[in-house]
Amino acid sequence: MGKWMRSAIQRQKQFYIQQLMQSGLVNDHERLEQWTMAELRREYERFNPAYNAEGGSRHGQTSPRTGEAHH
Repeated sequence: MGKWMRSAIQRQKQFYIQQLMQSGLVNDHERLEQWTMAELRREYERFNPAYNAEGGSRHGQTSPRTGEAHH
């Protein structure tokens, strides 16, 4: 993987981590660093208000990492 692509992926991962931290859903930055990009994106999409309003089918599902039901 090229240096540019690796950098872009790292920036995107940091964006998702920052958003999840700001939302207060997960308070352990080190734990989030261990998640894959797909896991971070899935959690972000699950709790992003704009995403929930448009694609409400994910509303009420259980988080695969935390095991908590989210509404």
